[in-house]
Amino acid sequence: MVVLSTKPTRSICVLCGGNIGAEGKYAKLADDLAMVFYKNNWRLVYGGSPRGIMGRISRTLAELGGDVIGIKPTPFLKYSNGKLPEWGYNELVPDIHTQKARMAELSNGYLFLPGGFGTLEEFCAFRMWRKLGIIKAPLVILNFENYYEDLVKWIELGAGEGFISENAAAAFSVVQTLDKVSETFSTCSYATDEQLDLSDMAPPCKKEYLGLPLPVSTKNLRD
Repeated sequence: MVVLSTKPTRSICVLCGGNIGAEGKYAKLADDLAMVFYKNNWRLVYGGSPRGIMGRISRTLAELGGDVIGIKPTPFLKYSNGKLPEWGYNELVPDIHTQKARMAELSNGYLFLPGGFGTLEEFCAFRMWRKLGIIKAPLVILNFENYYEDLVKWIELGAGEGFISENAAAAFSVVQTLDKVSETFSTCSYATDEQLDLSDMAPPCKKEYLGLPLPVSTKNLRD
């Protein structure tokens, strides 16, 4: 019997596909990950869609009794017939930039599952935010059945060719199994990271900066 405390131990943001993928293996991955969240008493923060892998994870975790928060950009409502999920807590935000900022406010860990262009964009954005000191939480890629193998090879190529520093390449972890996902988020320290030379990172900045207006007008920028 799994005994949970009344307060989630961590809030993990899962970035993944709005489609379910092929062969049913990704649906099983979603169900298995939901169980990992439930057993570890982690809160799920996700993109707020009832569709695809993200919908499957969130629904399964909610049915288990887990804590689920969806952050959905209003323009994306058209992909779900104008409806929000009928489970968990849901917020509507105006655009994807606000969505990522809100996810950053709510999360202390980021997990990337198989997905498409949106997931890749989110990975690049959050990796850069960590470089800039906007977030300090760990970034973990689940290389499920080598889905991200070519991305890992590209990063290694970029490092070998001098476009990606060793420190930048170490700003995230790549794991192969859900057991490693559980181990990584359960044991990592949010204050320090042995992989990173923190002196080479940008000075920390506050998350509030993400939502502030520009200090000059666009007219001045054009002039």
